[in-house]
Amino acid sequence: MPRQREWTDRDLSILQELYILREMTKKQITMKHFASEKYAHKRLYIMKKEGLITTNVFGKRTAGRTVTAAYVRLTEAGMDLLIERGLLDSKNYRARDLGLSIQQRQYITDANELFVQIPEVPYMDSRQIKRKYNLNRGNLTVGGFRSDKGDYMIYILMPDAREQTLVKIINEIKKHMKLRGFLVYYKSVSVKHAFETMSEKLNLVTGGIPVHLLPFNEWGIQITREYILTNTFLRLQKLLEPYGELKEVGHSSKYGFEYGLVQKERIGPWKDPYVIELLTRNMMTLKRCLTNYSIGVSQTVGRRVLLFCYEDEVEHYKQELSTAAHVDIVGISKNSL
Repeated sequence: MPRQREWTDRDLSILQELYILREMTKKQITMKHFASEKYAHKRLYIMKKEGLITTNVFGKRTAGRTVTAAYVRLTEAGMDLLIERGLLDSKNYRARDLGLSIQQRQYITDANELFVQIPEVPYMDSRQIKRKYNLNRGNLTVGGFRSDKGDYMIYILMPDAREQTLVKIINEIKKHMKLRGFLVYYKSVSVKHAFETMSEKLNLVTGGIPVHLLPFNEWGIQITREYILTNTFLRLQKLLEPYGELKEVGHSSKYGFEYGLVQKERIGPWKDPYVIELLTRNMMTLKRCLTNYSIGVSQTVGRRVLLFCYEDEVEHYKQELSTAAHVDIVGISKNSL
């Protein structure tokens, strides 16, 4: 056991996180727990010297090049200290079992980045979420978030992901357990297109459960944090305020719409429109709503559709929906988010 030092709540919190997440980079620990990088290095050095943690340097493929980083892992002494302080019931794992293979490290440290960047939402590592939903070890989810409306399961698409990997992920999503949604992060535009193509080929249907296809970068994480996991409706309502008052349809409309828009001025005989928002990158929304809500149905119901996308996507959707005369497309600046 390390000698009797005054271990702070922050020290113990870091050890707890290492037990749950298995490995974190020094950069992730610094970002999560310290205001000063210099003090972070000093504190981690003390914890390592006292035998609570161990560090190793590994390479990681990022944007086509290998980047090295220092990875921190818990030791047996670190686990003993958690037990001594009543923060761990018993050793369900040996410290060496918390180590990661090269492939696991790539996925899990990326998932840990989401944990670090979105601290206000309870996070589940891959073992926790697999246990909760009785999934086998081979399932490809890398973790999950618990929101006030249910759980989100996380997948990460590597830039060079093989077709069989994409197929496996899509088939896992198709089982759509009782989840609030799926967060699928892509690390290259090519793998995003491959995932979309394969989803269409395999006829991915989730019964209305969202599948948010997001870039694995600062912007994608911001969308996750601010527009998917926390106060989603209120933030969207504020964002779309210039166009009317956003309203939830309530127990979801039979056409698949989640929102409608109350406008002060109506166009001709039309009632307030339904809303399709593609700002949170739910790839299931467009197909589901417009399959059920054709031009004919729109004329019968008397409600058009207002589709909100990003400004640089307006022309794309105008071409894709050129025959959908009942859909009006509005571009939103990314800066406004």
